[in-house]
This record gives sequence, structure tokens and C-alpha cells, in this order.
Amino acid sequence: MGRGAEGLAAIEEAVAIRRTLAETNPDAHLPKLAMSLNNLSIRLGEVGRAAEGLAAIEETVGHYRTLAETNPDAHLPKLAMSLYNLSIDLSGVGRGAEGLAAIEEAVGHYRTLAETNSDLFGPSLQQALEVAAGLKGLAP
Repeated sequence: MGRGAEGLAAIEEAVAIRRTLAETNPDAHLPKLAMSLNNLSIRLGEVGRAAEGLAAIEETVGHYRTLAETNPDAHLPKLAMSLYNLSIDLSGVGRGAEGLAAIEEAVGHYRTLAETNSDLFGPSLQQALEVAAGLKGLAP
């Protein structure tokens, strides 16, 4: 709608609020902070602030790793999604080898998820495999 600056301001405010909440009650609020950071990374990329977007998605991946360790059923799909996004952002800033590592990890998680629910996770696995193939073609 052409209101990217307003959207970015809103998600930045949401991240700030969720950070505060997650500090006092991480069990309840860390998953929401991670999702807000994922959204922030997308918005930052849309306005040409790739380095900041990359930092946000790297933080997202860290939070989802922690969450997936304790509750993989709830958080492994989101870890895989954030790794997918990380791979795109890394390759976008010329860090293709790191992007390939991230997408390969995402593929592994999507394979695991598709084993139990191929209808839900099969399309995500296919997309991740396509990104991996593209990044393999770019890797030295």
C-alpha cells in the first residue's frame, strides 16, 4: 500500500514491546518476539536495510533454536522457516556459502517434518530444496 515506513515503525515498536515482555516472562513471550523479529527482518529488507534485516533474522534463528530444543513440535517448523529466510538474506548480501549452510539445515528440518505430515510440510521442503539447488550453483 506504499506505507512501508509506517509498517516498519509499527513492527519496530512491536519488537521493542515483545523484548520487554520476553525479559520478564520468556516462556510466554519469546515465541512472539521471535516471530516479530522475523517480520522485522522482512520489512527491513523491503526498505533496503539488508544488514539490519540480516541481524534480525539471525536473532530470530537463535531464539527458535532455543525454543525448538525444548518443544520441537511447536517450534521446529518456525526454526526451519527462519533458516530459509536467513539463507535468502545471507545470499542477498554475498554470503552464499553461509546461505547454503542455512538452507541445508532448513531442508533437514523440513524432511523431518514432512515425514510425519507431508501435506503440510512437503511444499516447504520442495521450496527449500529449490533454494538449496540455486545456492549450490552459486557456491565456489
